[in-house]
Parts: sequence; C-alpha cells; structure tokens
Amino acid sequence: MKKKTRRIIVGEKEYLYLIKQEYRQNSSNISLKIFLKGLKNLTCTFLFCTWDDPITGSPLLVGVDLKNKETNNTENYNLHYPRTIRDFILYGLENGWTGENIIEFQDGLYIISEMGYDISWLKPEKRLG
Repeated sequence: MKKKTRRIIVGEKEYLYLIKQEYRQNSSNISLKIFLKGLKNLTCTFLFCTWDDPITGSPLLVGVDLKNKETNNTENYNLHYPRTIRDFILYGLENGWTGENIIEFQDGLYIISEMGYDISWLKPEKRLG
C-alpha cells in the first residue's frame, strides 16, 4: 500500500494524517500518525496490533463490525473513516497532545475500547486460539 497523507479539518485547524501497516506472523501492526499542517515532525501517533487475515486483510483497515457498548448497536469501524480519525485527534488533544509536541499511544485497541467499543476479538491472540 502506498503511503498517502490525507487531510482533515477538526474545529478550525487543518490536520494531516498517515496510516502505515506492517505484517508480522499473522498480525497486523498499524500506526496512525497525525500532525498539524506545517508541523510534520510533531506527531500524535497511535499504534495498533491486531490479527491479519491473508484474504481479507487487517480488520481495522478493511472495516469491521464492532459493538458499541453504550448503545448496544453494531457499527462498522474503519481507520480510513474521517469520523474515526476525528475521534483520534480529539482523544490526542484531550490526553496531552497540543499539536506542538510529540506523543505516542502504544495501545490503540485499548483506546478504541475507551471510546466505547468491544474490541476483545480484535486482539491477535483471540484469532489464533
């Protein structure tokens, strides 16, 4: 997959983001890097590790149905959706990122869980078992 920087406006600020994926022994390691336009080296990074299917790919990149724990509804969740990126920008801003500093969140699945989704079956060990 070619690296492609995308643009999103949240509030009155313009952000750019990049999604990168690596495969390692049936697991998908994804990084989501977000930065303010013009401040490319001051990123808010989220790291995700989930299983990878050889045919369909990584669930977070092709779309996966996740149960919203608050509404009890199933929603299609995809890291390519602008609303998902917006949620991660807001999470970063609420948890120490200013757009002018570097911060890295190691467990993106945990953050998705904090956002109200059941992510238990996305963990690599759940798929292998």
